[in-house]
Amino acid sequence: MEVIQVKKGEKIVSQREKVKEWYIVQKGTAMLKYNFIESKLGPNTIIGILEQDWFLCDYIACTDVTLLVFPCCSVTELKHFLSAEAKMRRVFLRSALIQRHQLLCIYADLYHRIRHFQHYLEGAYNDFTLLCAKNKLEIRSPFDITQMTPLEITHKAENWEMNNSNSLMKGYLENYLNLLEQDENICIGAIMEASAQMHRVVRGVGEMVAYLQYNKDLMLSDKKRDMFHALFEVELQLKSHRKDTAQVESLVEELFALAMKLGMYEPELIQRSQTEYETKTEAMVPLAEASDEDDLLYILSFAGYDDAEKAELYSMIASYPKVLEAGEKDEEAYQLRKKLNVLFYEIYEKCFFAAMEKGGNIPAVLEMYLNFGYMDPGALGEENANDLYELSAHMDLCQSGHVFTIYEWLKAIYRGEKEPSKNEFDMDYPSYLNDMYRTGELKKEEVEERKEDVTAKVKFEISNMFKVVNRLTNGNITLFCPVLSSKDMINVPEKMLVTAAKIDQALDEIRKVDYSVFYRELTNHGLQYEMRNEALMHEILPDVILMPNVGSRAMMWQETASIRNDTPARFMLPIFTSADVDEMILEITGRYRWEICRKIQGVHWNDLRDPSLTSEYSDYLQFYRKNRELSADAREQIKGALVRAKNNYREVFVKDYQNWIKYEAKGGFRLNKYVRRIVFTYCPFSKGIRDELKSNPMFGESIAKHESAMRQKHKRLEALYDKFKQSGGEVTPEMKENLHYYQM
Repeated sequence: MEVIQVKKGEKIVSQREKVKEWYIVQKGTAMLKYNFIESKLGPNTIIGILEQDWFLCDYIACTDVTLLVFPCCSVTELKHFLSAEAKMRRVFLRSALIQRHQLLCIYADLYHRIRHFQHYLEGAYNDFTLLCAKNKLEIRSPFDITQMTPLEITHKAENWEMNNSNSLMKGYLENYLNLLEQDENICIGAIMEASAQMHRVVRGVGEMVAYLQYNKDLMLSDKKRDMFHALFEVELQLKSHRKDTAQVESLVEELFALAMKLGMYEPELIQRSQTEYETKTEAMVPLAEASDEDDLLYILSFAGYDDAEKAELYSMIASYPKVLEAGEKDEEAYQLRKKLNVLFYEIYEKCFFAAMEKGGNIPAVLEMYLNFGYMDPGALGEENANDLYELSAHMDLCQSGHVFTIYEWLKAIYRGEKEPSKNEFDMDYPSYLNDMYRTGELKKEEVEERKEDVTAKVKFEISNMFKVVNRLTNGNITLFCPVLSSKDMINVPEKMLVTAAKIDQALDEIRKVDYSVFYRELTNHGLQYEMRNEALMHEILPDVILMPNVGSRAMMWQETASIRNDTPARFMLPIFTSADVDEMILEITGRYRWEICRKIQGVHWNDLRDPSLTSEYSDYLQFYRKNRELSADAREQIKGALVRAKNNYREVFVKDYQNWIKYEAKGGFRLNKYVRRIVFTYCPFSKGIRDELKSNPMFGESIAKHESAMRQKHKRLEALYDKFKQSGGEVTPEMKENLHYYQM
């Protein structure tokens, strides 16, 4: 076992990292953190005991921490460890039971906080409506208690589990430990049972956290469509009529106390709102209601058009609903869609830069336009527009560290955090500028200036990626119009919304099968001289960008973000879809598998002298008629596959890859033996699946060959790392990840 030191404030492991090992806290204190939920872990507690494939929580050192590290990815590894270290049985069992109790307490506390949150909002809303009616106040607040979604917990903790844990902790823990530690199997069973309970309880905590995150803006938010601003406006109007405000003041005081107790609001937001309230500034009219103009006029005004331009554009866009049902051959509809396909992006660009000038704090209507493509309630319908209005308060559902709405993506480029995407000619931004220099459109100094000009970068992204991909992800290229309409919405927006959680789940399901899919072999990681030439396997998840349309297609737009191989791929999806997100992600992951191999192999991508996925698969398709390993039926199937794919080798591979993940991994044979050998060589199954398929004659030889090669590489690396440490070198996290890769 390895002993490591982690300094105060540093992360021990992060959410969504693969579980490779468990950590016993020997000295110091660590913190389990799930969003705004926190729990301290002292000496002898175990980090990772509640986790499964990927960590659900972040773990951070509260003080300088000493950790004992041991690999534990399965019951088998735990059994081996406790067999060799019998004295640790009691430590593990005690830790499992205590940590389970902590999590059950967190679960119960959070459940009560939610009930308090619901009870307050329902009561405050009733008081709010009664006060308005009683005092004949006209409040234009868009706040509505019916927007609050019901609490649904799939991963529940039952009362008997809490009662059982309470009784155990109060007086019977030592007796229980004395009994269970006597037998290895009973002890391991109790540990794993507690682990499974903890995992379920954390999932339940996650569902409650998601509920509060989704509904928290109803009570207090920067968007000002909330209970606080509704009450604030009532109080100001009552004061203007010299009426009693004691009831409202009491409700506001209770609101701030609850906001602090819930722990999910930023302290700055609470402080800012309290200052707003205490200084009794002007009435906080909700942003969405700040203008008497309708939504389309408001968007055009925000974009900066004058009255004459607004009238012309308004007339054109407002006429779109009349041609919604027109077919492909209708000339009037065709001309209107053609004009709107240009205007939409011109208006979008103006609105985006106007929003940046205002610091990104924009009203709901602009959120709906910039994220969803909404412009006109006449085209979309009032009911759908209202649904989008509600969704606009929850855009965090569509965002994570690697998932972006198009608006957030453009903001990231504007802030210099991301570089523009390639255009439809596979040309990145620097190449595009150099090409303009070669053709004489730009001077050398202009090229250098534009390379650092974030405004120019955003304009490039809108013109060269956004316009093209928005149409492609919609799927209906001939009839596509970027203005969101009722014809697009075949279900309620909330059900069609593509969220970051759906995307992450789809990616994780693939990673569970094809563990190496997003791993790249990288060099020059700033390693010490002795290790400088050692390649490291490092996982790089793709950036996923959500286009503002209702669509049926996903795009693998580029396999890396630049010419460098250590940058993430870019996957594009529609923000609304009725298609299966899992299927969409699987399809573009297959394309990514092919294209990243092509990029890494360069000009040798189809050269069999340099074996790779693309070279072997291309050779197989090119010469399948002469392949004696293939039956006549198999050759006929390959011929049909090539016809359907229009002789595109990549698309034939994508279909095989989909079958590989969905069926072959479960023992359902869909591929011929020749393809199975190629795909297993370059897209091997994860260890758990390999263990299940070892006895299957279709996979036995390939699995044995793969695991032998991985053991040899792992053994070589261990010896290399030991020698490196003996010479005074420090094993970095990247080096540890590389070592673990050969155990997966």
